[in-house]
Amino acid sequence: MVAESLDRADAARIVRLQIIVFTFSMAMFLFAPVVQVSDSRYSVLLSECLLHHRSASLDEYYKVPVPWLTGDASRSDEASEYQLVNARGHVTYFFGHGSSILSIPMVAMMNAAGVSAATPDGHLNLGGEIQIERVIASALMAALTCVFLAMATMMLPLSWSVVVALGASFGSQIFSTASRGLWSHTWEVLILGLIANSLLRTDYYGEKRIHHPVWLGTLVAWTYCVRPTGAVAIIAVSVYVCWAHRDDLVKYGVALAGWLAAFVGYSWSVFGTIIPPYYMASRLQFRDMAVPLGINLFSPGRGLFAFVPITLFVLYLAMRYRKQLACKGLAVLALAQIVALAIAISTNKSWTAGWSYGPRYFTDAVPWFVLLAILGLDAMRRAPAASHHRMEIAAAIFLLVLSVAINARGAWSFAGMDWNPIEQHGVFDWRYPQFMAGLIEPPKD
Repeated sequence: MVAESLDRADAARIVRLQIIVFTFSMAMFLFAPVVQVSDSRYSVLLSECLLHHRSASLDEYYKVPVPWLTGDASRSDEASEYQLVNARGHVTYFFGHGSSILSIPMVAMMNAAGVSAATPDGHLNLGGEIQIERVIASALMAALTCVFLAMATMMLPLSWSVVVALGASFGSQIFSTASRGLWSHTWEVLILGLIANSLLRTDYYGEKRIHHPVWLGTLVAWTYCVRPTGAVAIIAVSVYVCWAHRDDLVKYGVALAGWLAAFVGYSWSVFGTIIPPYYMASRLQFRDMAVPLGINLFSPGRGLFAFVPITLFVLYLAMRYRKQLACKGLAVLALAQIVALAIAISTNKSWTAGWSYGPRYFTDAVPWFVLLAILGLDAMRRAPAASHHRMEIAAAIFLLVLSVAINARGAWSFAGMDWNPIEQHGVFDWRYPQFMAGLIEPPKD
C-alpha cells in the first residue's frame, strides 16, 4: 500500500523540506530565551567524565559537591545537590545516565569547539553545561520535528504534513520543556518518535515483517535506559510486536534483552544495585491516584488538556473516525501508551513535576499523540462527505494556535518559570494559570 501523498519522484523535494524544517526548528529552539537546567545539571559533566576518563565517578576527576550523607546542612563538606548521589563510595549523577551516554558524540564536538562543562581546575562550569545542553536539546528536538514530518508524509499531503510536524513541536512540551535543556525527556521523546515512525512505516505499507527488528528492540530498550517511564514502552511495544509481528519477536526480543542486560551490568558497576536508585519502584504509590490524575489532566498548572488543548481534538479524531482508521492496531498501541503513562505519572510520589512548565511528565506522550493525529487526519480525509469538515478543521486550527501560544510562553516567558512551585498558587486556581503569568496580576489573597 503506497501513500497517495508521497510521490517517489518528489524524494529530493522531501529532503529539501526536511532540511528547511530542521534548520527553522533548531533556530527557533535556540533563539527562545528560557533555559531549564535543573534536573539535568551535571548530566553533560557526566558525559565528559565518561568520554575523557572512562568513569561515571565524578569525584575522581572533578571537584563536585558531596551529596548529603547526614542531612546536616551545617557541615561544610556536604551539599544539597539533589542531582548527585553517593554510589559505591563515589559521587555520580542521580538521574538516568542514558542521556549522558547518548550525548557523548555531541559533547565531544562541543569540547573540540572549546566549550566544556568543566573548568580547568575541576569545578562544574555551569555556563558551559548550559550552552552544551541547549545546543544538544535544540538539535535533538529539531531532529524529532523531522521525524514527525517523515511520519506525516506517509499518509497526508505535504502541506498538512508540515503543519502536523511544526504544530506538534511548537504546540507541545517539545517547545516548552524538552528543548529548554537536556531533560531525560529530551532523548526519550526522540527515541519514542523513532519507534512510532518505524512501526507506522511497517504497518501502513502493509509489510508483514519489521524492517529492522534489532533496531526496534534497541530503541525500545534505550527508552528505559534514558528514563524509567520507558518501561511503559517496553511492555506496550513488546505486546504489539508479539501480536502483529510475531515472526520478528525473536530478533526483537534478543536485542531488547541484550541491551537491558547491559543496563543492569552498568547499574551494578556504578551503583552496586541491579537498577539505579532513580528507577526504584518505591517512588511509586498507588493510593489516591485520582487526584493527581485529575490535576495532571485538567489543572491550570500541570493539566495536559489546559496546556496542549489540541490533544482534545486528536482524541476526538481517533474516536470519531475509528472505523476509517488505516492502522487500528497502532491507534490502540498509541492510546495504551498514553493511558499507561498517565497512570505512571499519577502514581509517582513527585507527581507535581517539580520546578517546570506545564505537564512536563506528559512530554513522553507527544509522539503517540502525533501518531494518533496522523491516523485520525488520514481517516477524516477518507471518510464519507470529506468536503464537509470545515468546522472540524476550523476547530483544529483554533486549538493548535492556542497550543502554540501557550507553549511559546514556556519557551519565551521567564514569568512562567517564576510561577513555580505549583503549591504556591493552588492546583485548580484558574485565577492565575501558569501560562498567564506575566500577562495578568496574581490574586492578592
